[in-house]
Amino acid sequence: MEWNPQTLQNLSQCFLNTLSPLPEPRRAAERSLSEASDLPNYGLTILRLIAEPSVEEQTRHAASVNFKNHLRSRWLPPADSSALSPITPPEKEQIKTLIVSLMLSSSSPRIQSQLSEALAVIGKHDFPRHWPALLPELVSSLQKASLVGDYGSVNGILGTANSIFKKFRHQFRTNELFLDIKYCLQIFTHPLEEIFTNTGSLINSASSTNIKPLFECQKLCSRIFFSLNFQDLPEFFEENMEKWMFVFNRYLSSNFPALESTEDGLTLVDELRSAVCENINLYMEKYEEEFKIYLEGFASAVWTLLRDVSKSPSRDQLATTAIKFLTTVSTSAHHALFAGENVIKEICQSIVIPNVSLRDEDEELFEMNYIEFIRRDMEGSDVDTRRRIACELLKGLAANYRGQVTEVVSHEIQRLLSSFATNPGVQWKDKDCAIYLVVSLATKKAGGASVSTDLIDVQSFFANIILPELQSHDVNSFPMLKAGSLKFLTMFRSHLPKPFAVQLFPELVRFLKAESNVVHSYAASCIEKLLLVKDEGGRSRYVAGDISPFLLQLMTNLFDALKFPESEENQYIMKCIMRVLSVAEISGEVAGPCIGGLTSVLSEVCKNPKNPTFNHYIFESVAVLVRRACERDVSLISAFETSLFPSLQMILVNDIVEFLPYAFQLLAQLVELNRPPLSPNYMQIFLLLLSPESWRRSGNVPALVRLLQAFLQKAPHEVTQENRLSQVLGIFEKLVASPSTDEQGFYVINTVIEYLDYGAIAPYMTGVWNALFTRLQNKKTIKFQKSLVVFMSLFLVKHGHAHLVDTMNTVQPNIFTTILQQIWISNVKLIMGAIEVKLTAVAATRLICETPALVDPAASKIWGAMLDSLVTLVSRAEQERAVDEPEMPEVLENVGYTAAFVSLHNAGRREADPLPDIRDPKQFLVASLARLSAASPGRYPQVIGENLEKANQAALLQLCSAYNSRIV
Repeated sequence: MEWNPQTLQNLSQCFLNTLSPLPEPRRAAERSLSEASDLPNYGLTILRLIAEPSVEEQTRHAASVNFKNHLRSRWLPPADSSALSPITPPEKEQIKTLIVSLMLSSSSPRIQSQLSEALAVIGKHDFPRHWPALLPELVSSLQKASLVGDYGSVNGILGTANSIFKKFRHQFRTNELFLDIKYCLQIFTHPLEEIFTNTGSLINSASSTNIKPLFECQKLCSRIFFSLNFQDLPEFFEENMEKWMFVFNRYLSSNFPALESTEDGLTLVDELRSAVCENINLYMEKYEEEFKIYLEGFASAVWTLLRDVSKSPSRDQLATTAIKFLTTVSTSAHHALFAGENVIKEICQSIVIPNVSLRDEDEELFEMNYIEFIRRDMEGSDVDTRRRIACELLKGLAANYRGQVTEVVSHEIQRLLSSFATNPGVQWKDKDCAIYLVVSLATKKAGGASVSTDLIDVQSFFANIILPELQSHDVNSFPMLKAGSLKFLTMFRSHLPKPFAVQLFPELVRFLKAESNVVHSYAASCIEKLLLVKDEGGRSRYVAGDISPFLLQLMTNLFDALKFPESEENQYIMKCIMRVLSVAEISGEVAGPCIGGLTSVLSEVCKNPKNPTFNHYIFESVAVLVRRACERDVSLISAFETSLFPSLQMILVNDIVEFLPYAFQLLAQLVELNRPPLSPNYMQIFLLLLSPESWRRSGNVPALVRLLQAFLQKAPHEVTQENRLSQVLGIFEKLVASPSTDEQGFYVINTVIEYLDYGAIAPYMTGVWNALFTRLQNKKTIKFQKSLVVFMSLFLVKHGHAHLVDTMNTVQPNIFTTILQQIWISNVKLIMGAIEVKLTAVAATRLICETPALVDPAASKIWGAMLDSLVTLVSRAEQERAVDEPEMPEVLENVGYTAAFVSLHNAGRREADPLPDIRDPKQFLVASLARLSAASPGRYPQVIGENLEKANQAALLQLCSAYNSRIV
């Protein structure tokens, strides 16, 4: 793209039009810019436009945003050759030459910010190795700006340095990383310390009119300090630690009235203090030995600071970083700082309780954004909120002072509850605080959902404090207390005796009618988790009979709760519906309203799928309802089809990509529940399934295979008509050719072998073996070889060893023996899974005991090798036989939507045992060997002694003894 006045005018007009409120000129401008961005030197031309003072600032700002995004998408060569064309090396060098000076000379903070971000994009990829001039240029500019007191430029440079140094925080520790950090330390540390120290001196004497840029400078210096110290303690900072720590401590322990009197000023000071707290927390976590002489002073300063930090949300960052520092100290070797008399009590009263108590902002979040409230309160995403971090401090203290912490917190809980009792209508937040402390400080037992607490007697606390809230007639009064009580019940669900909990179920059902989104969500979550409680031995504590008395009311309330504003796609309610349906006894009386409610919801979400979790639970709910209802009464299948087909048809016709895998899995479930012959509706779907277009999206493949298996099982006759089997095998060949889909290909061909007559498949077997052997030659992975062994085993047990050997050898004479020696023998011992182990063990037994080619004395070595692998398979645990797959699976090049497949647990295919008449493969092996050896006495003990490992000889002897068999 050539730079001239015409280009300047055209581009300026385009950028101005991108800001237009009218869609037509805006879209036209965006199209023009998108086309121009493919031209050489486009980025350089935009940079020159940004530097042009004659262009209006809003146009130049729009151009700077476009420039930044252009670099993000095109600075690196794309992985896909068909993607955007990258910026050429000569253009890159010119951009790097111009961008620093342009950023510093910009008079617009908005444009300067965008250019700083653009510079950081380049720095992320090129700095320092491919941009060695950057850091010296920044240092030179920093020193010039500092000399004249130009803190606008100083902060612009420090902001850029902060952006490019951030990458050091979270990279893996490598020699290359430390060489890069060393380079930066050599050039930047002295200028950084100089500006930090000088600015610190200026703050002491600065007037209120020019102090803000100075604090901004110190904040940026502190963030750079964090990045440069993150991986290891540099020698420079260790030697100069006292200078830095002295200034850091002053910012934590001093007040700055000139700034703190305004909200913006206080925010800036708090941002600096937060950065300091993060730095000292880093040193406490990583460099405790070097930092310990400063620890007491900082602990005192942070403690004092926290006493004065208000509950305003604008001060949350400072409060959480400061408390996090104290938490780190409390779990360190220097925890004795908290051992003094009344120290823990003081911390609890002055720091913990004020930060755990509800604020107006918490109430607002509860009412206005229930999803975010639950995410923080129930799901643990509140790790950086005041409430959670204050409780983490108590947990840290309890690591070394459990008795004291328990005593102090128990006393505070009782004090809060007493305060509530004096005036429940006014002091309800004290009760909420008490409940929150109990729940948050509960200790989860490893490996399970069980929790414990030393603070209270759970059953007594529940009966006296929680139960009155749950038995309240008004489900809408004091909703935050109701939510806290439901959370308590959920947390301590395993502590409550079953008879007591069963009496509570109707109360929980009632709370599903609460208007508060949080309350009815917590009620649903509580019911769902109660139904998951297990007793010793893994038995479910609550069964169908426990919920049957109020099942209809429960389901009615759950579906009604989905009608509350903002809860139309409430995932907690839908998950509860799924769980109840998986436990309850599903009669026709229940099934009808449930399938009606679910299809109604499904029809709505089909219009605009936007909540993947909610959507998944809808389909799981449908699947479990269909499965469990039809287990009880198969005649319900027609009613389900009538209700579900319109929704499933809508998904297929409208190509709702998010739902297609779910739809195919549900159709597979319905096909499997039907009795042949299948209706024309299903056969239309089968024809659609055979179309290559249906298999274009990789995310659909597992679900399509699942559906194809269902048709092969339920309509084998129809499959063999009108060349359909040829189309099925074409699908198999395409799938098996790629390592990323070969497993799905084997699912198809295994189902063909299992359910179709040999006469139907015989004409196609040469093509099947050709496809398998071609793939084996091109990409021989362990996974593929094991799948091939399973397939050959299935073919053998279904259609006999003669057909197996003959069809394989039609591809190439004696290829059966080659495959046997190179693939089957070495991989059979790697097979996993109960059904697969049984199948392959029985098949291998028949090979060595019934196949003439192997029974021939000339094949003794092959016979012995197969038996050796076979004994390994049946006598050793899976973990002893496992072999890691060395290859990385290839990434499919997919067209269009490529969402990951999500399996429906409740619509899963039940694996059929192809050998139901053989119960024990070990017994089958030794009995077959005994019969074989009886026909040739004295021959096989010698073959076994020559070919089996000593351990396998012993294992075989043990098996024979266990089943009273002998090899003679």
